[in-house]
Amino acid sequence: MKTERSNVKLDTISFFNLASDRMHWLAARQKVLAENIANADTPNYRARDVTDFQSFLEKSDANRSAGGPLHETTVETVGGSGAWDSSLDGNDVALEQQSVMASENADQYRLAANLYRKAYQLLNAASGKE
Repeated sequence: MKTERSNVKLDTISFFNLASDRMHWLAARQKVLAENIANADTPNYRARDVTDFQSFLEKSDANRSAGGPLHETTVETVGGSGAWDSSLDGNDVALEQQSVMASENADQYRLAANLYRKAYQLLNAASGKE
């Protein structure tokens, strides 16, 4: 016999907030890295990156505390950190470096998404929903 249970709001559980924020930040970072790669031949283009996850998380928590929408917090873009080389036209995008960073970023996104999915499955199993 199934018992009726109340619906759990996933955004009220801190793990789901953290995983969701991490995926939002990683998606924004992937976009910036892709822009860097796309501009590898643009004269005077400077590689960019996003602010660190901790800074994003602090702003996201402050936004939640103020009653703002969950993903209203934007990821800020900053100058890249130490490109491997610079070309004569002033472009400092190193394709190898950006490719490695994009690959690591994609791996981290997959990990966060898998953790989110597994936690959701565990929560459903514990509540009798499968």
